[in-house]
Amino acid sequence: MKLPPSSKNWLTIIGSIIAAINLLLILVLFVISTIFNKGNTNLGLFIYIILPGFMVLGLLLIPIGMFQERKKIRNKVHEEGKFPKIDLNDPRHRNAFVIFTISTIIILTLSTMGSFEAFHMTESVEFCGTLCHQVMEPEHVAYQNSPHANVLCVECHVGSGASWYVKSKLSGLHQVYAVLTNSYPRPIGTPLHDLRPARETCEKCHWPQKFYARTLWTNKYFLADSLNTEWDIVLQMKTGPEYSGLGLKEGIHWHINPEVQIEYISENDKRENISYVKYTNKRTSEVTIYRDANNTVTDSTISASTARTMDCIDCHNRPSHNYKSPTVYFDKAMLTGAVSSTIPFFKKLQWVYYQGSSQPPIPR
Repeated sequence: MKLPPSSKNWLTIIGSIIAAINLLLILVLFVISTIFNKGNTNLGLFIYIILPGFMVLGLLLIPIGMFQERKKIRNKVHEEGKFPKIDLNDPRHRNAFVIFTISTIIILTLSTMGSFEAFHMTESVEFCGTLCHQVMEPEHVAYQNSPHANVLCVECHVGSGASWYVKSKLSGLHQVYAVLTNSYPRPIGTPLHDLRPARETCEKCHWPQKFYARTLWTNKYFLADSLNTEWDIVLQMKTGPEYSGLGLKEGIHWHINPEVQIEYISENDKRENISYVKYTNKRTSEVTIYRDANNTVTDSTISASTARTMDCIDCHNRPSHNYKSPTVYFDKAMLTGAVSSTIPFFKKLQWVYYQGSSQPPIPR
């Protein structure tokens, strides 16, 4: 098969070999992962991201080599014109055109399928928790035992829409660099300041207009005495109003009423000490300011600060990554029978062992 003289150079040949080998590897690994059900996050990383990257590199070398070779040929024969002339009546041009067209169709088809699979792979819990974010393994373990274990990581950390998807990937590049250079903070700092507003993520499932009634919450604890005496606490959680007709006007979640906006200013980035709170009733335009009498904030500081609009994460700051203390852990173990509650002083001994203190644990 005759091809244009510009294709006969080492750079083009090497690029063709690289592209062909990686394409073959992609097909073989795809067959293995599909037929033999051997797919996993690491294999998917090679099939849809690493190997396609090398294949694209090889494909780029092909035209670069042809361009350089054609430039050499043009200088030798003193040919005029910067761009190549395509003549389909010439068998060499026709063969090159057919090969280019068929290869382009195949590569575009495979690239479309691969990009789709790569997108879903990078959005999976396995990718986030076991491959990309190995640094945050404790968060992944806690997530698997949380009430949100069936919710994808990206549904909370990214949400819907292309704009935040791009933002998350750009932010991820900085995180990847920090991991590769071992320069990430220890422990991971909180709170995160680049999270998407909770009303664009959390409230896709938790519908503020559909308020919740008050509920009874019963917890069983064990005292640090010789008998590990049971201590039951029953709490009425005033999540919603006393009467359902009051809607979001009462209860601990009254501030998520769409007609209400709560803004606050914290003394530092930790958002632990709040000295200024601004309440705005959107329906009546009523504004109420609350200040901490023991820690006053000057008007100049307020004007120079950026107030944060309160959302779900300000209170529920670990909805999926809640770490149980040893006290809570052993209370549950004795409650479920995983550990016998008849062992004398068991609760006190575990407290001394894990906390390094002689003081008995305080039930929470």
